[in-house]
Formats: sequence, structure tokens, C-alpha cells
Amino acid sequence: MYRYLIILFSLLLGGEGESATLSFSAPLAIGRAVLLHVQDVPAGARLVGSLNGKPVPFSAEHRALLALDMEAKPGPVLLRVEVKPPQGKSELLTHTFEVVARSYQEEQLTLPKGKVELAPAAVSRAKEETAAIVATYQRRGGRVGYGEGFQLPVTGRYSGVFGSRRVLNGTPRRPHSGVDIAAPQGAPVVATAPGEVALVGQDYFFTGNTLVLDHGDGVISLYAHLERIMVESGRWVEAGTVIGTVGMTGRATGPHLHWGMMVRQDRVDPLLLPGLPQEGASP
Repeated sequence: MYRYLIILFSLLLGGEGESATLSFSAPLAIGRAVLLHVQDVPAGARLVGSLNGKPVPFSAEHRALLALDMEAKPGPVLLRVEVKPPQGKSELLTHTFEVVARSYQEEQLTLPKGKVELAPAAVSRAKEETAAIVATYQRRGGRVGYGEGFQLPVTGRYSGVFGSRRVLNGTPRRPHSGVDIAAPQGAPVVATAPGEVALVGQDYFFTGNTLVLDHGDGVISLYAHLERIMVESGRWVEAGTVIGTVGMTGRATGPHLHWGMMVRQDRVDPLLLPGLPQEGASP
């Protein structure tokens, strides 16, 4: 089991001396996912949570992954957890996170028009492939595989950082919603956490050979530019299972893995996931 740096916030539930504890793996921040564990929950109780009004699902072990999108606004963020026992009065736990702004790298580039604008056939193909990936972000429920934290899918040099944005010929492009890890061609890529193979995409225009894992409750990991994909759609894989190899398929100039993480459609920094050493986190 991963060891977390646990920050405890204890709140009195108000019954006959009963109490519950909210335990977080780290402070919540923009572009970050944090593991919440509600401890000392009465037997048979159901948890209903929300973060700034958005529903937060809990696992059977009373765990949930909280997240703020990479472009979320700074300010107070309210967590509400309602504990609903089989009988008796429900109790409410709340906690407010004070979230500060986060800055990202920006790169100005001037390129020939032909290298920036795509042919109509390429645009149509890319839209269809992107839609297939985005469809996996809608998944909810499912078997939970995020409760014990995450691990790196491959080790190497970080060649592309989370949140960086290119401005091509004066036009801002979408921010980089994952990290790029440069590694030798053919190096094994492993599952960052237990999950179900939600998508096997072959030779996509932008992302090349592309794999998506569903870790339950809308927690999704994406692996792009793979040389080979070594698992089939619908298979459940454990953390550390080899799911493919590093490549440079799609729009890639060298062998590397693009690794992205989504939590109920919020884009989060993979290097800030619970269970990973934070000294390797993106700047």
C-alpha cells in the first residue's frame, strides 16, 4: 500500500460522542487530484459528497478522488460530505480549501502556414479520433482502481510539462493537458493504477497508438504515441501491468510517452497524483 503524507482534518459529527475524520493525501490545488478518505464512518452509512457543487462519488472503502481542473479559478473551494446512516439523523462534514492561482509556461513560435493548418481530410479524421477519446471521459461508476494511489507508467526525462501552452503564429493553442516522458523506443509502459481498458486506438493522427484506462468514478488515464499496445479493450489490468511500449507514432518527433489524467473531465497533473514522489512534480 502506498504511504501518503496525510493531513488530518477532524470534525465533530455531533451525535452521542461519534466523530468522523476527513483525511487528505495533500492540499487541494489547481490542476491537482487529492485522495480523500472519510474515516470512522458508522456501519452501513452512505456518503454523499460535493466539491463546489459538483458531485463527488465515494468507493465502498469511503475513498474519493477530489480534483480541480488546470484552468480552475483561484479562491475558496467548499467540500461537503453528508454521512447518511441506515437509521437516524444525517450529519454534515465541510471543509474549505483556499486555492491560489497557478502559472504555466508559454512558448511563442512562428512556423510556415503549411505546418500549422491541416488539410480537410486530416481535420475530419482527427475530429473523429478525438471524439472517441473524449467519449471515454464521460464514463462514470465502474470498478474502482484509484484507492491505493498511482505509480509512474515509465521512467525517463520529462520533455513536456503539464499546462504549457504554445502560441503558433500569434494564435494560442490548447494547454498541454498531460506530461511527456522521453524514454527509449520499446521501453515498457505500465498501468499507473488498476483499471479497465476503455479504448484501444490504432494509429491516430495526433496521438498515434493510443490507450485509455478507466479507474472508476470518472478517473481516466491516457497513454499516447505508443509503439505497441499489449492489452485488449475491456480487460481489467492491475497496477504495474505492461500495457504497451514507448514509441513515436502519430505527431511525435522522438520516442516518448504522453501521459494524461482526467478526473470527471477535470484535467490534472499526472505528476501530482497521490502515491507519486512529489519531488518529480511538474513546475
